[in-house]
Amino acid sequence: MKKLLLIFILTSSAAQAQLLFPTFESIGDTSFYHLENDPEKALCGFKNMLYINDFKFEKKFYTPKRRIMYLVHYVDPRDREHVYVFYLLLTQRGYESWYEYRTNMDFTIENDQLLLKYKREN
Repeated sequence: MKKLLLIFILTSSAAQAQLLFPTFESIGDTSFYHLENDPEKALCGFKNMLYINDFKFEKKFYTPKRRIMYLVHYVDPRDREHVYVFYLLLTQRGYESWYEYRTNMDFTIENDQLLLKYKREN
């Protein structure tokens, strides 16, 4: 009976952990975002999305106002024409997690008076 209870507790806690994966709003075919009000949930969901897509949570940027929290980009050596860009921002609406797949060229992302600039890596 104790083993059965332990299995039930472990599976119920695993089910709760799955709730940390956010639902997303799609922007076109290759970009999507999630809006969250709780900073801990926003960061946890952001890290989980990086983890399940095999990206390292390594590059960290803070603006003086701490509004651009994290920015991660990756160019697959097999497809140098595209870049994956993941970022977490604090905007007036809340914490926005963005996941984008773009053409690998210089670009600027403007969101809530924040500018993110990307320069193509050769």
